[in-house]
Amino acid sequence: MSLSMMRVTLLLCFVLVLAVIVVAKGADYYSILSVPRNADADQIKRAYKKLAMKHHPDRNKGDKTAQETFKKVTNAYEILSDSKKRGIYDKYGEEGLKQQMQGNGGGGHPMDVFGDFFGGGFGGFGGFGGFGGGGFGEDDAEEEFKGDDLKIPLDVSLQDLYTGKLLHFTRVRSAHEDGAEPRACECRNKVTRIMIVNGQMQRVTENNCQECKDRFKVIQKKTDLTVEIDRGMREGEQLTFYGEGDASTSTRAGDLIFIVRVAPDSTFTRHNDNDLRMKMDISLKEALVGFSRIIKHLDGREVEYKSDQVIRPGDVKKIANEGMPHRQDASKHGDLYIEFNVKFPSTLTQEQKDKLTEVL
Repeated sequence: MSLSMMRVTLLLCFVLVLAVIVVAKGADYYSILSVPRNADADQIKRAYKKLAMKHHPDRNKGDKTAQETFKKVTNAYEILSDSKKRGIYDKYGEEGLKQQMQGNGGGGHPMDVFGDFFGGGFGGFGGFGGFGGGGFGEDDAEEEFKGDDLKIPLDVSLQDLYTGKLLHFTRVRSAHEDGAEPRACECRNKVTRIMIVNGQMQRVTENNCQECKDRFKVIQKKTDLTVEIDRGMREGEQLTFYGEGDASTSTRAGDLIFIVRVAPDSTFTRHNDNDLRMKMDISLKEALVGFSRIIKHLDGREVEYKSDQVIRPGDVKKIANEGMPHRQDASKHGDLYIEFNVKFPSTLTQEQKDKLTEVL
């Protein structure tokens, strides 16, 4: 066997062994959470929070793919957030972890892990009983006490949506003491009355039960919130903090919902989700003989545009991959379109006219 043939054989064997090792490791929990292998605890938490909220079954009714993704994301977080399990996984992979954990019980229920992560502040997913039983959040009776959601516009710039941003808020809200339970009242804030209308009996439900008033003790609670503006977010998207609305003496706290509202940008406008448009003024000379311009982008970069062609008023030119980042994959971008406005001189001297006549 020649030396070159031996090298090829050894290389193929190495690739085969590497493939076996990769297969043996099983699921790549880091890829599932989209974090690097050296990610710290905070990175893992933020990644899980983002993906769990996106794929939660209550947000994706009937979507089996979302349910499966939610389970995978939660399982990955449960492993990587536990230093002991993560150490075993990093060394031996998924199969090695399973063998090490035999006899110690299986992983937690996805909804339990979700609930432990968000705590009481992210309750309100009433009555979901997927994943083989054991629903999450308040049951139907508790849902009767949920108050109205609090919706607040969240003003951001186009730059924020291009680069991403973390916004920190502190608010004082009306809340119940931890673990507070409503005082007993079987009507659940409703009273049914029997009325005679046109000779017929009718049942009328009213929300005026006196026993339901002052069922909870309300306190003022200071809450720190971190709102994550993801790259590529769009106008009107909602960011929900479950159970972070205001409570009352008769209802539990509803949800706090931020609605993204984008302020106009002085240079760029957004089109077709991922494209950007801008207008550029050029002189007649530049339109005829060419020019070079520097465009300051939303992230502070300087993007050069050169033209050696004749440009007419209203012409639109494209710079590929300089638009907005895609919502689902921020590594991909739309395009930047430049609409040109050619500024004509208001007057010309006779000499200028003669020279133009000679050239044109």
